Amino acid sequence: MGRRVGVVGAGMTRFMRRAQETGKELAWEAARSALDSCQLTLADVDVVCLTSAPDAFDGVHMKGEYLSDGAGGVGKPFIRTYVGGGSGVFTAIQGWYTVASGMFDVALLVAEEKMSSTQPHPQAAFLTIFDSILERPLGPNLLWIFALEMNRYMSVYGLDKRDIAAVAVKNKRNAANHPAALLGQPDITVDDVMDSEVLAWPVQRLDVSPISDGAVAVVVASEDAAKRITDRPVWIEGVGWNLDTAYWTNRDLVYPEYVENAARMAYEMAGVKEPRKQIHIAEPYDPFDYKELHHLEGLLLFDRGKAPEAMRDGVLDRDGDLPSCPSGGLLGVGNPIAAAGLMKIAELFWQLRGEAGARQVPGTPERGVAQAWGDLMQVGTVVVMGVDGGRVGGGGVAAPPAALPVIQTPPYTAGGHPLSDQQFRSAVGAVDHAVDARYAWDAGVAIGRFLDGLQNGKILGRECRGCERVLVPPRMFCERCFRETDGWVQVEHTGIVQTYSICHVSWDMQPLDSPEIPAVISIDGSDGGFLHKLGEVEPDDVRIGMGVEAVWRPVGERTGSILDIAHFRPRRDG
Repeated sequence: MGRRVGVVGAGMTRFMRRAQETGKELAWEAARSALDSCQLTLADVDVVCLTSAPDAFDGVHMKGEYLSDGAGGVGKPFIRTYVGGGSGVFTAIQGWYTVASGMFDVALLVAEEKMSSTQPHPQAAFLTIFDSILERPLGPNLLWIFALEMNRYMSVYGLDKRDIAAVAVKNKRNAANHPAALLGQPDITVDDVMDSEVLAWPVQRLDVSPISDGAVAVVVASEDAAKRITDRPVWIEGVGWNLDTAYWTNRDLVYPEYVENAARMAYEMAGVKEPRKQIHIAEPYDPFDYKELHHLEGLLLFDRGKAPEAMRDGVLDRDGDLPSCPSGGLLGVGNPIAAAGLMKIAELFWQLRGEAGARQVPGTPERGVAQAWGDLMQVGTVVVMGVDGGRVGGGGVAAPPAALPVIQTPPYTAGGHPLSDQQFRSAVGAVDHAVDARYAWDAGVAIGRFLDGLQNGKILGRECRGCERVLVPPRMFCERCFRETDGWVQVEHTGIVQTYSICHVSWDMQPLDSPEIPAVISIDGSDGGFLHKLGEVEPDDVRIGMGVEAVWRPVGERTGSILDIAHFRPRRDG
């Protein structure tokens, strides 16, 4: 497994919307704070690992290089990683293997996000994660995929939305004690969440973590170096990462297998055989309230469909049997995407050292797990962290010598300057710039043939005889067997609604005149399906499991596009 690696310092900026600081300045503030927290300078750092989310947020290509000076990377080995929302936790994994390999002793890990630069809404950057041929022509909204997943999760297990809304309440209340928080609300109630605006049913406004800007930095070191820096390192005991297929409509969204796979890898490395007993604090990724519960199950801390019950019974409270997001998480502190993941690592560091101040969980926790997720519900990143023999200063373990200062943390939370939209527009030097970019894509062999089929009123798939599946959308290879698929199959133009949403806002959060009903349709005669819209049906009449059929555009209007199917409607034959 290589050398033992410990976390020895951490710092973060305030999370806020429209921070006046540039991305470079945010990275510098967090990096400086982390170094100050363990009394190091940049000269003590051997290597810098940075993460930031899509370049589209900043409109700067190769953003890692752009941010390198603010992150302390000038003149040093430097690398940027990016795996969507999983990036913050994966940067901790990258820091671990960079040091565990023996190449370096001290690594500075920096995660920065400046979301608010994207106009008119940061969702513009995310629209490009959808398949350019089969999904983007439908005019997708990022909220769709979360609403589709949330509806599937709720429907399969018969979950009460109030138990899910309670997660948002818990996290916003927890964040009321966090000096870096954007969204702390000590008096928020479940009724407040349930009464908030419906964005894309069942997602409501207070179910979601909104736009934030901010940065977090962590210092990791080899065992010898860590013990020279502090007698209170928090060890990275296990790491795991996993990626599921981008064919997200081909899998059941009820359960995050990618999280389980990453968790099993991390637990095995950490020697964790009974996660529910051996994990004392959890910091799962919570951009939406249901995702915290979904991820707790993927982390094997609760059986499938049972995390909401734990929420209802107080198990996940800060003083509960398994505190989950005692920091306030993304729902409470904020969600500058890449930075939010590394915040999870920093929060475990502070909790396991007993330095979380008003956020501190009771007792002497010895081990915690951090997790983040991203992209099309496909990225799993997990880190297990622990201390030797319990937290220093508790559980019979000797307190640190007086020569080493005990710092209440976050030790150096940088302030920052929030700006409203109006203030931003009137700020000196404020610049608006629209990138006038155009793209064209090749459909490829498989999708090209699929689109030809649509133009002729046929839905085509590819057969894989290795795993005995018919793949829709088709591909010339099977991602499971990793072999060439065997032949074309015409499937039915009917199917079943696997999950759906009723969306009331556009991608830039403007109200729609009439709601859209996106759905994942499993196609009869295949082992897959695709995203499309429902029509000729009232929103209240849509059900998971409902049989639907394709409504084709007139032959003369078809162009070889996913839009050759105008929509799916309830089957007329019942």
